[in-house]
Amino acid sequence: MAKDNTTESLLRQCADAGMRRTAALEACLRVLVEAPQPVTLQDIPKSPAFKVNADPATIYRLIQRLEERRIVRRIGFHSRAAHYCLRQQHHHDYLVCRDCGTVEVLDIACPVAHLEKQISTESGFADIDHELEFYGRCAACQ
Repeated sequence: MAKDNTTESLLRQCADAGMRRTAALEACLRVLVEAPQPVTLQDIPKSPAFKVNADPATIYRLIQRLEERRIVRRIGFHSRAAHYCLRQQHHHDYLVCRDCGTVEVLDIACPVAHLEKQISTESGFADIDHELEFYGRCAACQ
């Protein structure tokens, strides 16, 4: 069962995690809910869904707190800037352009998802995540 990732349900999760409801928090969550792809910290205030004034340090602190509370997932694409997306019960795999850094969600079943359960069972680790990224050149960069 997928989590309910509406802005209001996420705000309730934040409140349950001890976060104070602010206009900047609401705006950050709204951007993440509406984003079709993972976003960078710089993308957040540029989004039309971000309708408040907040300095970059405030956005950074909010995203860090959301990540610590496992509401947001940080995705590190090697030497590229970190991207952020809502944490979901299922994950996505990504295509990353080597030239411009564009990140796209792969719309296919994960080829290694079955390994998470096996690794968990055999290692005793719980709450296992993985990231699978494919690198190439996007159509615009070819």
